[in-house]
Amino acid sequence: MIYVVDGAGMTRFVCGLVLVLAGTAAAQERDTAQPPPLVRSAGRFSARALSQRPVIDGREWVAADVQPASVNGAVPLRTRTPFSLTLTGCGDRGDFTRCQLLLRRGGGAAVRVDAGFTGWVFVTPDARYVVTEPLYVLDVRDWTQYDVGEALQIRNYTQIEAISRDGKRLVVSRRGCAMDCGDMPKEYYELTLPQ
Repeated sequence: MIYVVDGAGMTRFVCGLVLVLAGTAAAQERDTAQPPPLVRSAGRFSARALSQRPVIDGREWVAADVQPASVNGAVPLRTRTPFSLTLTGCGDRGDFTRCQLLLRRGGGAAVRVDAGFTGWVFVTPDARYVVTEPLYVLDVRDWTQYDVGEALQIRNYTQIEAISRDGKRLVVSRRGCAMDCGDMPKEYYELTLPQ
């Protein structure tokens, strides 16, 4: 509860409320002409380890439409988005081909999503999140990118396997190698997306 003793106390309260609201508006109106800031935390994302890969049969889990990042050009998207994605600078980077990812809103300039390179791209059906390898998640609405993989200890090599029917969770797999892994088992995680 807030108790106002006199007019001066009320003035201080109103000023504080205005500053809080101004800070919230500034966070929501980031300069999308600049690359999004990379936050070295999981933000409001969470994950739990799974003992096995869930059944991906279109009921609870739907196969994820992950686009490989190996050739320069537009990223084909099956969902309607207020932006387009383009891959550029593709080449051998480490263990396999990776590309830079650019995002363009409407008629604006294309902006590089992060300073690194990615091996794959996944866009959630609501176009709110763009997930890239190793396990970065760009919140398109807040224009902030989260290093979810590092923060939640789900390190490369990762892949998005499925999305829940309600669009709120992803199945992420990981291995300790990129290719020719033999019988090295995969680990599975359920990544919950903030709504």
